[in-house]
Amino acid sequence: MFSVDGTEYTLKYNTKKVKTIETVTKTSIVGEITKNNGVMPYATLEALFSFALVEEASGSPVRQKTAAEMFEKVVQENGLISVNMAIVEKLQDDMAFMFR
Repeated sequence: MFSVDGTEYTLKYNTKKVKTIETVTKTSIVGEITKNNGVMPYATLEALFSFALVEEASGSPVRQKTAAEMFEKVVQENGLISVNMAIVEKLQDDMAFMFR
């Protein structure tokens, strides 16, 4: 999904992570997605990225602080809208029940 310094990373969402992200951001993720045609605020995207980033090969979660630092690099390399869409697609894959 994302490559940083030669290492592949992906995002993994589950109900517990989404609850944590909603608590931290004080907003509904589905509400944010539907509010602006899927384009979410930068801080919300950073939280969605940093709480769900895992190393693809091992499945090991990346420390939230490290992932937050990586977010800026990923956005610079891929573009904010591309990262936004990748996060939304992964949420739809992992948490399909939220979008029915």
